[in-house]
Amino acid sequence: MAQTLQIGRFHELEVIELVRGGVLLGAAGRELFLPSHLAPTGVAIGHWIKVFIYADREGAPQATTRAPAAALGDIAYLPCVSVTRAGAYLSWGVPKDLYVPPDEQQTPLVEGNSYVAVVCLDRAGERLIASTCLHRHFDYAVEQVDPNDEVDLLVYGHIDAGVQVVVDQRHRGLIHQADVHRPLATGAELRGYVRQIREDNRLDIVLTRPGAGGIQDAREVILRALKQAGGSLPLHDHSSPQEISRALGISKKAFKRGAGSLYKAKRIVIHDESISLADS
Repeated sequence: MAQTLQIGRFHELEVIELVRGGVLLGAAGRELFLPSHLAPTGVAIGHWIKVFIYADREGAPQATTRAPAAALGDIAYLPCVSVTRAGAYLSWGVPKDLYVPPDEQQTPLVEGNSYVAVVCLDRAGERLIASTCLHRHFDYAVEQVDPNDEVDLLVYGHIDAGVQVVVDQRHRGLIHQADVHRPLATGAELRGYVRQIREDNRLDIVLTRPGAGGIQDAREVILRALKQAGGSLPLHDHSSPQEISRALGISKKAFKRGAGSLYKAKRIVIHDESISLADS
């Protein structure tokens, strides 16, 4: 039975004919042309090729082996390449740029800037568009998320309370200001951990592993910084959280736990006004 062709998704399609300049792929009762420069070397009739399906200006499905920055439902940091009266356009690695209607722009887009946007369908459900109004597209069902889960993060905004992040391409999260110990620019991708799930289904996120894993991470940060500094750092128990954050990008609590563990292991020496490598 022929598979249903979905715009914005990857499909495995069969090569049904070799033609001048490319191949024809069988897709849900139709034929899609794939240019030779996008087809695998040595392709033959009967081979199956993984392609991404998008729509041209007329809405007809097209196939490409080039992977886009985001598929349908995904959220990515994309550059704005054009702004017109009708809307804006984002580059996403596919020949046809993604259209962002004016009512799907959280703030007016500016050509040359990049934005965190979700790939979605228009109101008719027929064409791919993008939206920077992420709150309309987040998944607010978080039953499958548990505290201490390790998650992928994408920074999408900054507010007084902290740094706003997309969690695992689906959920909204927040790294509270007290837990931010290094610059986190919009579009930055990183790993984090779920601290708690709030009543509004927002996820509170931290960047340090819980328990022994967090101590090990702090140890590695301190040792790396000591080696880069020539064996000594002007940090100690009475250093301010700001000094530690600027020097190491971790909290004072993490520094004290990591330094204490290194001291017990005789890896560092703790002085009144500094710490140093034991073998320096």
